[in-house]
Parts: sequence; C-alpha cells; structure tokens
Amino acid sequence: MTLFRVFLTSLLVCVVACGDSNPAETPDAGQSRPDASVETPDSGNPLPDAGTGEPDAGAETPDAGTEEPDSGTGTPDAGAETPDAGSETPDAGSGTPDAGGPADANVIDNGGFEEWPGALPALWSGSTSNIEGVQKVTTQAFEGVNAARLINPLTAHRRFSTLAKSMPAGRYTCTYQARGTGEVRNGYFGTDFSTTYSSYTTVDPQTWKQVTYTFNLANPVFETFELIFSVRNTSGEHLLIDNVRCVRTPEPCDQVSCEAWARCDNATATCQPLSGRCDDATDCNEWQSCDATHTCVTAEERCTRHADCAATPETPVCDTTTHLCVEGDPCDGVTCNNPATSCNPTTGVCELSEGACFTTYDCRGDLPACDAATRRCVAADHSANIIRNGGFESWSMRSIPYQGVYSVPDFWYGLDNGVADPGTEIKPSRLVRYTDAVHGGMAALQFVVPIQVAERFSSEKFNVPAGNYSCSYRVRGHGSIRHRSYSSGGWSPQTDFLAVDSDEWQPVFFRFTGNVRDWRLFFYPSRSVADRAHLQVDDVVCTKD
Repeated sequence: MTLFRVFLTSLLVCVVACGDSNPAETPDAGQSRPDASVETPDSGNPLPDAGTGEPDAGAETPDAGTEEPDSGTGTPDAGAETPDAGSETPDAGSGTPDAGGPADANVIDNGGFEEWPGALPALWSGSTSNIEGVQKVTTQAFEGVNAARLINPLTAHRRFSTLAKSMPAGRYTCTYQARGTGEVRNGYFGTDFSTTYSSYTTVDPQTWKQVTYTFNLANPVFETFELIFSVRNTSGEHLLIDNVRCVRTPEPCDQVSCEAWARCDNATATCQPLSGRCDDATDCNEWQSCDATHTCVTAEERCTRHADCAATPETPVCDTTTHLCVEGDPCDGVTCNNPATSCNPTTGVCELSEGACFTTYDCRGDLPACDAATRRCVAADHSANIIRNGGFESWSMRSIPYQGVYSVPDFWYGLDNGVADPGTEIKPSRLVRYTDAVHGGMAALQFVVPIQVAERFSSEKFNVPAGNYSCSYRVRGHGSIRHRSYSSGGWSPQTDFLAVDSDEWQPVFFRFTGNVRDWRLFFYPSRSVADRAHLQVDDVVCTKD
C-alpha cells in the first residue's frame, strides 16, 4: 500500500511537472523578431522588401501580462507603442514620408508606382513626357511591390513626367530612389520649362541610390505643374526609379492671409502691397495717390503723358521728369511717317487722321468702306467695295421660281442652281426697298419677318481674288439677325444672332480670306417687330486690306 501511494505520488508529480510535452513558452528572439540574417534598417537606409522587416508570421504575440520581451523584440499588442518608423516598410504608394515627416507631406501622387491601370502608371506620363520606354517592375522594388523602368539608350534625353496639377508657391525638396544603368536629372514644367535642369546623376546597377532635387516656385501654378525626369544612356536593366517624394518647406506666410492687392513677405510674415498697389499714398511714387481700389494712380494736377494735361490748355505738355503740366506743343518734334496718320495735338501721338483708315474696321462713320489706295473712308458704292449693290440702291422686277414676279435688290437674292428652296429661302414678299431712314445713299433693305424661324437671304455668287478682306454692314430696327458666307473654300464660322432694338444704325464687322470661287454672303433675319419698322440693313461692304 505504501509502495502504491509512492507510485501515485510520483505519477502525480510527473503529470504536474511534465503534463504537456509542448507547453506554451514566451517566444525566443528568433520567433519575436526578423530572421537574424536580415537587418532591421535604420530610418536613413533603404527599406527591405515587404515582409523581410516584419516579425515571423508564425510567431505568437506574447501575452500582455506575461514576461516582457527584450527591447525592440516581439510584436507589441494593440495598446503598445508603435515601433520606430524606420523599422517598418512604408505603405506602398501611400505617400508615407521618411521617419519624422507628416503623413500628408508628399505632393507627388502615386510616387511609389503601385497603381498601374494599364501600360503606364496612374497619374504619370504628363504632357511634357516624350519617352517611349516605360515598364512596370515587380521584383526588388525599393518599397512596396512595384517600381518604374525608364528606357532610353540614346544620348539625347527623353522626359518622363507627372500629370499636370496645381502647386502652391514655395520651396520644394524632392527625393527618389534610382538603380540600374543610365543617367537621370530633374526639372519641372510650370507655365514653361524650368530655366535649368539639375545635373545628371549616374546610378548604380546593383543598389538603390537616393537622388535629391530642389526647386522654388515663386508663384503658385494652376493645373500645369509637372515634375520631370530627364533620362539618357540607359542599358542593361536600364534605369529604375521608385519612392518619389516632394515636400514643401513650411513658410511663415502659410498662416497669413492677405488682401488681393497684397502678398505676404516671408521675411516679416506681413502683407506687403503688390507692384503698383498700395495701402496708402506712402506706397506710391511722389506724383501718385492711392485710390479706393488700392491702386497707385496719377495724382491730381500731375501727369505721365500729354493727354493728362488736356484739362489745362495753357500747359498742355507733360514734363515726364517732374510729372507736371507745362507750356509747349505736344506735337513738337513728332513726325508721322504714315500718310493716314497725323499728330494728335492733345496726346502728341500719331493717330489716324479724321476720315483716314487702314482697313474698313476703321470706318465707323457715315463712310463705311476703306479705299486701300488712298487710305480714306469712302461710300459703299466706291469701287473698293467688292460687294455689288451693297447699299441696296438699285432694285429690279424679277421672276422668282415658284414665287412669282417681285422687286428685289440687284445682285442679291441668290438662288441655289437658280431655284429657291421654299423651306429655307426668304419669301421675296418679305423684302422691301426702305427709304424712310437710311445709312447711306437713297435706300436700304427692310426685312419683314414676323416669324421666329430665321430665313436666309443671300448675295449672288462671285469670285474673290486672293487677299484678306475686312467687311461690315449696318443694321437697325427691331428683331434679330446673323450672317455667314459660303464659297469653294467652304462655310465660314457660324456667328451668333444679334438682337437689334434701336433706331440708331450699328455696325457689324467680320473678315474672310479670298482666293475662292462662288463666294456668297448670307443674312438670316428672324422675329422682326413693327414698332421700329422691322429690321433694316444697309451699306454692306468688303474691302481688301
């Protein structure tokens, strides 16, 4: 019995002491940290491939209440402090900065080249890109799982850039990792190419090398900024880039808001007026004052040009040294070489003489056409006008197919193949020779179109010699109208309808290029109203510039 008790006691001790042949243990160093052959990088060194810097997936997390693991070993529990930023692989393409940087500091989208929706990485290959060889690299990326390979074996550089985006003004520091064989440099496109690129960097074919590029944006850029990689002389594995990051340096003025007429000065963190703008007169020149819009303007009784002295005929000349009006002749010493110009005695500047012109656009008075030979404005019936019967002076009775016999202006009411289209051509009964109020001559053309739908009215076809032509016509009354031309060169651009509601004649100007056959001018009147005698058109002119 005693021996039996001894046996049972021994057995119980064995069960308690030996119980489970594989009891739970606090993981050793090999279980709670990466393999001893893999170094945990510090925050300044290249990061390992994803997975090599993390604890072994099979290692069990130590219980929070059990033995505390050695410093730096073991995966912490949910409430434990996050490991040092240098001990973790950044999230691929997330823009997570180097250790110590804010999470949203990187202004480059998809800088890790993790997103490839097609043959090119997302948010790359902007308008300045001209490189043909861009490939996705899925092995041995610097961070994440992807990198970008740039291929250009030529000695002439090729560009690879980000898609255009807006960027605030400031100083930027960019870093990226490069590997392979080739040369790379950087620049940027804002509103034009940066004045200088950085120097070329020759990369190492075996190890990733960090490249730094800095630049300064003096002014904000809206929807046009592109970061550029300029590449040449690649071979072998060519040139790989990864982990592109650009960070803007914080400035004192980031927290300062200024009025539209001022800009913050970083040296003082205060708002200073822009050039030509002011807070008060002390910000302007001695001869200027500060107006209500915070703009420096010429002060009363001061001047910058002769025209400022027009109100003082005794002193019509501006002394640009003192900015004071003095006695003299504004045209003294002024020579006008063009015969169409003369010195304006008020401004002292050569201007078109009264009644002179360079093109028909200058003839806005009673004489609507410009004679290129004399540079003088002339009447619509002058030979310089290529539009026949442009003043609608002569009318004749004509037989209009399917319409009957009507009085219509000569050289007008052009028909397609001699036949009126009843669906689009204006009825000849809507055309009236108007004499009550004309712009020039004895008659004008009146359109009576009470319907909303525009009907077309055109000149007869004729050929126009080579050259540029300036044209105009005058319109008054109440309604709407637009014009267009057609020739062997095709249709001119369509114009908008002009709403007319005035007894005054108003000019409408347009241009076209000659060297065409069968040129026709079309009018499209619509919705005329009787309160102003419907619509009237007069003095249609086109002259060669």
